[in-house]
Amino acid sequence: MSPLTYQTLLDSPAYAQAGRRVLRQLLEALLFENALAGVQVRDGQIHLDGLDHDGRAVTYRCAAQATVSFGRVRLLDPLVRTDTNGRDQEAGDPALFLAEIAHLLHADPQRLQQFATELLSTQIKDAQTLQARGKEPLRDAPYDRIEARLTDSHPYHPSYKSRLGFTLSDQAAYAPEITETVRPLLLGVLRTKARAAFGAGIPAADESRHLLHERDYDRFCTELARRHLSADDYLPLPVHPWQWDEIIAPGYHQPLAVGELQLLGILEEQYLPQQSIRTLGSMAAPQRPSLKLAMNLVNTSTSRVLAPHTVQNAAPISDWLAALVGTTDWPQPMKPPVILREVAGVSYTSRAPAAGHYGALSCIWRESIHLHLAAPEHAVPMTALLHIDADGRPFIDPWINRHGIARWLQTLIERAWLPVLHLLWTHGTALESHAQNMLLLHVDGLPERVALKDFHDGVRFSTALLSGPPPALTPPPPEHARVNPNSFIHTDNPDELRDFTFDALFFVNLAELAWLFERCYDFPQHRFWQVVAQVLRAHQQRHPEQAPRFALFDCFAPQVEIELLASRRFQPEIRLRTRSAPNPLSQTPPQECS
Repeated sequence: MSPLTYQTLLDSPAYAQAGRRVLRQLLEALLFENALAGVQVRDGQIHLDGLDHDGRAVTYRCAAQATVSFGRVRLLDPLVRTDTNGRDQEAGDPALFLAEIAHLLHADPQRLQQFATELLSTQIKDAQTLQARGKEPLRDAPYDRIEARLTDSHPYHPSYKSRLGFTLSDQAAYAPEITETVRPLLLGVLRTKARAAFGAGIPAADESRHLLHERDYDRFCTELARRHLSADDYLPLPVHPWQWDEIIAPGYHQPLAVGELQLLGILEEQYLPQQSIRTLGSMAAPQRPSLKLAMNLVNTSTSRVLAPHTVQNAAPISDWLAALVGTTDWPQPMKPPVILREVAGVSYTSRAPAAGHYGALSCIWRESIHLHLAAPEHAVPMTALLHIDADGRPFIDPWINRHGIARWLQTLIERAWLPVLHLLWTHGTALESHAQNMLLLHVDGLPERVALKDFHDGVRFSTALLSGPPPALTPPPPEHARVNPNSFIHTDNPDELRDFTFDALFFVNLAELAWLFERCYDFPQHRFWQVVAQVLRAHQQRHPEQAPRFALFDCFAPQVEIELLASRRFQPEIRLRTRSAPNPLSQTPPQECS
């Protein structure tokens, strides 16, 4: 980005808009996570006493509203900073805010500084994407365009677009909101040096033909033959061009030099990044699998590498889940969810891996939603339900006007939420179904089915509570558990399974929709949760034979554990960092839902 263009960005309304959002999500998260001792809503206001660099008093204030959705506090106005001389100005610097309230936080100073870096990176990169997209309407766009161009990202996490490792030029080249195409590089990896797994339907010894476009498969074979090598001895391993420049070219030249890896050129097939930035969908053949590529990029709380053990587990977990869905009874009004299987995974691990390189060279192939659509169905990312379109109206506005808000919401819960809970109640299988891991299949805007994805590290279960045998999985290496203790699949605690589902499905997902309904449709949040509870209670009353499982995984418990996503960024990493929050479903008496 040129200096002139950069200055234009700083002067743009998009920059101020991004700053407001970062500060809003930061303060709302800190309030929910009880990170600010003694600070709460009083007379419709939030008031924080801070200290500037010289130790002089400053204050921050804004109008706020406590809600019934997990006790969350919502900011109603931009945050205002009053300096030591009594001058008011809209707050626009997330790092300054964090520094001036640091005495209120129990924070590790070094991690807090890193968190400030993530917030500043989020602000400038969100501003860049907002400015680039301008006023592009999405409501009538095809699925793949919507999947790429949604600018919203995580609705709760304050570092929702940090993308640490990307420059602004990288953003312009690779961000889904901006770029028009990405072409990965193609490596061949010796089978004897690869860690790989393939799902049902991909025949052994012929995997490459099924994983590559026809022209790319021909090139794979031809280029290896030109080097007097057999294609049967290698597996394809696509690499994101940013990952090649930043990590692979400088750090993997030894395996390239000795032939464990072969650089075969650039894929002919062109791809468009999806919301998760490292997942790419085929532009010319949308029914072909998408590529999920390892990237040493940090976004929200996570490095976007793909640990080899999870790559090996992707296909077995997917096939196992698909079999569960296929053998499950799905009573009305539910319909079976679509499982977007991760059909293959390939990774390479160096003989002497450098620091930070575990999982740096991996790819997972995932089924496309286009394989599963049945006319007249259409698909949209579940995140689109929260999107405000270019005309200032919600993306879903025509659907709500056409079908009525209560009917539409009830159908959404029956067709998209209830199936995820049915898997938990029936099979003891918990899915991390936040909005980015869900797709809504609809007919004329009315919810019809749900598609679920991202299983290689987004599933938890207890073997003792499963309805059948577990999948055969590759365990993580000890060093992975030490570095990332929050990444695990097995637990013997049923509440952890319930909370893993509940956190993503209700707190990150439905609570945001409840807030949109209240703001845009004057639909009170208590009424919203009544509709949700009514659907769940009605299902449980129709199936008394499952009463013990409903009690074991109690979705009406007074309190549920919610992960502290902001506090994780400035406190030491542990297995689970959660807080107990009031469950809005428990506040809805059964008689109100009859």
